[in-house]
Amino acid sequence: MIQPKFRSVLITIAAITPFLPGFAQAQNITDEDIRPAWGEYQPNPNRSNITRDMDIFLSNLDGVDADVDYPGWFWDYFLQYYVPPADGYINSIDFHFSDVPNIPGKTMLIWIYEANYPWNEINTEAIADRQGDAWLGYYDELSGFEVVGSNWIYGGINDTEGAIADKVYDPLGGQVWPETGSASLSVPPNVDDEGWLSLDLLDSMGTVYSFERNVPFIVITTYIHVEDSYGPNWRSAFYAAQKHVEPQPTMKFHGTNSEPDGWTGNNDWGWYILSYVWDWDVNVTLTGDRGPVMSNWTELGVALDQGSRTITVDIFDDNPAGGTFGIESASLMYAIDGSDYTIVALTENDTAWTANIPGHSGEHIDYYLTATDVNGLTTTTPTIGYDIFFPSAPTLVVFNGGSTTGYPYEYYFGVSDFLAQHVADFPHDVWSEKIYPELATAYSTIYEFFISNSGGQSHDNRDVIHGWIAEGDKNYFFAGDDFYKGTVWDEVYFEAGDFEYDVFGVYHIYNNISDSRTSTTDIEAVADNVLTGGLYTAHNAVGDTLVYDPVSEIDGYNGLDGFDPINLADVNMTIHNGLTAIGMNREVDGDKIVFLGFDPLSINARPYTWWGFDVLSPQTQSLVWFGVLSEIVKIEERSNFPSEFKLAQNYPNPFNPSTIIEYDLPEECDVLLIIYDMNGRLVRTLVSRSQSPGNYQVQWNGTDQRGLKVGSGMYFTQIKADDQSQVIKMLYLK
Repeated sequence: MIQPKFRSVLITIAAITPFLPGFAQAQNITDEDIRPAWGEYQPNPNRSNITRDMDIFLSNLDGVDADVDYPGWFWDYFLQYYVPPADGYINSIDFHFSDVPNIPGKTMLIWIYEANYPWNEINTEAIADRQGDAWLGYYDELSGFEVVGSNWIYGGINDTEGAIADKVYDPLGGQVWPETGSASLSVPPNVDDEGWLSLDLLDSMGTVYSFERNVPFIVITTYIHVEDSYGPNWRSAFYAAQKHVEPQPTMKFHGTNSEPDGWTGNNDWGWYILSYVWDWDVNVTLTGDRGPVMSNWTELGVALDQGSRTITVDIFDDNPAGGTFGIESASLMYAIDGSDYTIVALTENDTAWTANIPGHSGEHIDYYLTATDVNGLTTTTPTIGYDIFFPSAPTLVVFNGGSTTGYPYEYYFGVSDFLAQHVADFPHDVWSEKIYPELATAYSTIYEFFISNSGGQSHDNRDVIHGWIAEGDKNYFFAGDDFYKGTVWDEVYFEAGDFEYDVFGVYHIYNNISDSRTSTTDIEAVADNVLTGGLYTAHNAVGDTLVYDPVSEIDGYNGLDGFDPINLADVNMTIHNGLTAIGMNREVDGDKIVFLGFDPLSINARPYTWWGFDVLSPQTQSLVWFGVLSEIVKIEERSNFPSEFKLAQNYPNPFNPSTIIEYDLPEECDVLLIIYDMNGRLVRTLVSRSQSPGNYQVQWNGTDQRGLKVGSGMYFTQIKADDQSQVIKMLYLK
């Protein structure tokens, strides 16, 4: 085999537009975009089947197990960004598939590009996955909507704080490998859905790609088939993991084949910045020196005191190009409450180095580690931050991966009847990060909510909660669909020793038995249950039908999980036919457990009543069952309908990012609720339908009809109910 020649500088090939055909039109796909991986994650056993000398592989996973599969269809594009630690060249690229169609004729096209990405003015971690802000844009060419071209269509990122007006946020620089066209990799049918495929650059195109130290490059790929197809049978996916870093290294280009109306149905095709990292290994040979290799550093979580904390890290220096190697110095850098960084020397003990963050009086600590080799090359870890958290109550409310303020987070314990009272005032702390053992131990009651519109569940707390409950006399409430990432998409069985079996009392789960994006689901409370019996009696007394409707109530896509309980008597909520359990509560050895396979705030009714924000909601009733509150008093009887037509002032006002609009209807009427700007132009229609008498509440998240964020300024809400009309002013601040 002829070995390639290498220079000490980056071999940059003149940018030539690759073969990227236009997208074919098709209808909307209906299955979920992201889901837990089908099989058990297995790391790359060989890191490549290429036999040439290889020193390292480049990966953005950094030891995180990829337990999610992230899919694409015909002419969707995938992009991942890499920063090499030294001069060298790429031998091969390994792709880890979690879902492969059992059909012939499937091919991947692969390129390597220079990187225009990242951009200093944009915090990509803050906007990743947010359908407006994370949207970069696309090229509108005669051939269709493309990843390259000349007519850039700006995405929602241009409205993000810090964005440069009219900047072309195209992540791709020039194509650098192959020189023309694209490399291709056949994807054979695979009934087992998973496995590794490797592209040998030299065998594929006769050349490799050479890079320079710290000069980033981008690997991009797309799927093609023998026919233009889409849908579940043509779905392909890579193993992936959700990871929040800066910059976020991964993007996907949503094309018109899988998204004919755009990702959100608002003509928003193109690149999106994601928080998911694909399991792609770039196998390289290094021809130059690299800085010290740092691994296994301590990532401190929440601290419950301000005492000293120890940091450890493994450091070694290898110099792959040959010559002198060794560590010259290594340091811990820490800052208290945003002050200047203090330097503490790391002390060596074999490959492990240690240092202490001393006791202090601050409430937030940032720290990172640096190491410099004898040749003057320095490696720095990411900055890690943690808070000093002082428990103030016996109850902790956790919004997994979400916020702790604003809508809907402050509404989960409303004890209102027709919204007469806002949030239940009971002693509790709030939290949105990972639950650590030392944090859990400080509480006797923990509520954990997984809310899909928060950007996805970020933290798997099963092991911590399992150990915490084993301490005895605990109350635990969990609510949300796909209750922990990593479970099988369709269904899975549990046994003694599993968290789901021991804690929830579940031996079989059916994930996402309804698609909340496209329809609501009729549900029912269980009569005589300590948490839901009151809801059953009250809603039947007024003759409505309970409905699960997360799109209307939390503006999210929180699905619905069903399950088989160990004890049928524990069930408190079911699908309307009563045959499938979706909620339960049980008491075991002094511990009280509530598990809801859905978001309880999203319970409303037909005709409309917002039961999820009611004194009878299961999460509010659990406060009494757990003993957090001795009782909850209703404010007024449900039979007292409003006496007059009224549009209340929105709250909060001014607002960012969302506000609540309330109105009263004394009788059934046709309702039109709209937002318009200072120039009288329609911005958003919030309600346009007939409604029964009652009190209503609608959230506006500052977006227009296309789902794009509006600019700061004054806006007006107008309600028309038959022949009556009222208007209020609202101030939106970005």
